[in-house]
Amino acid sequence: MADMQTNPLVTIVVPIYNVERYLDTCVESIVNQTYGHLEILLVDDGSPDDCGRICDEWAARDSRITALHKPNGGLSDARNYGIDRARGEYIYCVDSDDWIQPNLVERALTVAQETDSDMVVFEYNSASDDGSLVRLSDDAGKFPSKGRRNSEQALKLLWDDKVQNFAWSYLVRRRVYDAGIRFPKGYLMEDMGTAYLLYNQANAVYFLPEPLYNYRVRPNSILGVKSQAMCEGTVHFIQIIDVFARQHYFPQLRVSELNWSIRYLSGAIIWAYESRKRFRPDEYRRFVSFTKKLIKQRIKELGVRNVTRTNLVKVSAIFLHCMPILDIASQRRSGRML
Repeated sequence: MADMQTNPLVTIVVPIYNVERYLDTCVESIVNQTYGHLEILLVDDGSPDDCGRICDEWAARDSRITALHKPNGGLSDARNYGIDRARGEYIYCVDSDDWIQPNLVERALTVAQETDSDMVVFEYNSASDDGSLVRLSDDAGKFPSKGRRNSEQALKLLWDDKVQNFAWSYLVRRRVYDAGIRFPKGYLMEDMGTAYLLYNQANAVYFLPEPLYNYRVRPNSILGVKSQAMCEGTVHFIQIIDVFARQHYFPQLRVSELNWSIRYLSGAIIWAYESRKRFRPDEYRRFVSFTKKLIKQRIKELGVRNVTRTNLVKVSAIFLHCMPILDIASQRRSGRML
């Protein structure tokens, strides 16, 4: 590699809350990157465990690390806190219970520079909670072929479910965030509410079919434990994205986006069934009824002939009250389960 001083600074933002068991592994994977010109921002989001002390120890050990301590505000708030203070030309977010491959930054940055792409999106591995088992994620099977796409092409891949929304699955040039894009606060599924805006703002998105991230499947994680907030966040962002797509990418991406909308609205109902005992009294039925109305509206707008076979099967099962079967199928086919 060329001298680090001639290469751009990359800021890595790590939001941290209640992960003392995993934090050292995460930070170690960052400081040992083959690309060294890094600014590492460890954002202690008011963590109640020993994470604050661990952050301070790492900052004392490596001059590239800054430990930031703030009152708890949630994952989006912690990411935004780091992004607002980032000095790098490129920004990358890492979840503090996961770890990254040694060449992630070097590989993604090289591709970004060589292809003049504001974003580089890559594959990931699924790992067991203790890290003893690591395998290529099931999502990798549908990941796009290597190449540079414009915003419309990239959004079609996103809405065709070829790639996921995860904030840790892409390196972004800072100027994209400087357009005013931040992670929305107050809702879960914030990645869903951000990725499409970044895709839209980027001059180009490069898809790199290499597993550079290790996602730890934790039974008590946000994705692992479905909740009312997760279901409501999903439906909230879907409605916003539907409006955005109609304004900017219809009619060309109409079929892809509306099928994406139906797929995730259906998923929200299945997740709600799985977590129905965690809903506040009387709100489970209200949520399901409202979400079914949204599905009907989108099928009517799209036309039954344009609805994918998978969506038709899933929606039919929902309206025929086959929720136990859908719940089992959903958990078995999840690409993030080991």
